[in-house]
Amino acid sequence: MMMGGGSSRSADEIPLATINGRAFDVTRIDTTVQFDSVEEWLLTNTSTLDHPLHRRVWPMQIIEQDGRPVDTIMCQDIVNIPARSTTRVRIVFDDFSGRTVYHCHILDHEDNGIKGIVDTS
Repeated sequence: MMMGGGSSRSADEIPLATINGRAFDVTRIDTTVQFDSVEEWLLTNTSTLDHPLHRRVWPMQIIEQDGRPVDTIMCQDIVNIPARSTTRVRIVFDDFSGRTVYHCHILDHEDNGIKGIVDTS
């Protein structure tokens, strides 16, 4: 997953921001995963701003920052991806089957496209 764009300017001045090159579309499923599975996602932030990614329902375990393993096991529902960096997370998709969203937790960024829908079947 790659995030780019975003700004701290007013909403009418903010350029469109994207995940994997696509702005949010409420009618599209961006990610499909098997229910009761475990996945690792590489989160890449190509922008000059941090993006705190919020995963609804399933917490993320940070396992790597910029290619270096993380010593402390920590699960969070919001993971900050610093500007121009990568973060690898492990997600256990259990306890809920269906659709939910993931998004940048900075409201201006979310409103301008850094949001997606995940479906667990």
